[in-house]
Amino acid sequence: MKKRMFRKFVLTLFLAAIAASAAAQRPRTRLEWGVLGGINVPDYTTNMTKADVKNKMGWQVGITTAVDLGIIALEPQILYVRQGIRILPEGLSEELNVKSRSVDVPILVSLRLLKPFRVYAGPVFTVLNDCKRKSGDDLLDFGRVRPTLSYTVGAGVVLLRHLLIDVRYNGQFRGKPDVALPNDVMLPEIRSYNVALSVGYLF
Repeated sequence: MKKRMFRKFVLTLFLAAIAASAAAQRPRTRLEWGVLGGINVPDYTTNMTKADVKNKMGWQVGITTAVDLGIIALEPQILYVRQGIRILPEGLSEELNVKSRSVDVPILVSLRLLKPFRVYAGPVFTVLNDCKRKSGDDLLDFGRVRPTLSYTVGAGVVLLRHLLIDVRYNGQFRGKPDVALPNDVMLPEIRSYNVALSVGYLF
């Protein structure tokens, strides 16, 4: 009887040690969050053959979060993005100074095999967006020029455990058609791409 109890006790300890070892080897889920901000260099294009387009440097600020699973992580972000464009369409004598602002929500999947480096990609949902034309001291409603869904790919590096340096390319699946301009001029399609450089702090 005593031998059976001793065997059960030893077997229980052995199984508990195996379970503890397996749990220790499993990657721990870690939550991280931070703030980031930087500049973006946009490239607006249109399929109008006779339109002079001048891109203006923009900026973005926001909050980044991540569920770090070890090798991969899910990174939802919220970004406030400002961009600008000067455009002279065919049929107009005055150059249009257009300012765009939006709230973007990238949902990134990042690969973190070689820490502190990370490579990521994912869709970007534009949840709020407006675009205004500056005329003198007034800002006039211009219309939406960004789609509700776009994409981003990029890479980042974390230095000193907290400093994040991030470079990404943001593109569109399709442009925004039928944008109305003054004097009954229509832009059939506007596409926007940009390269963004951000610096952030992870807590």
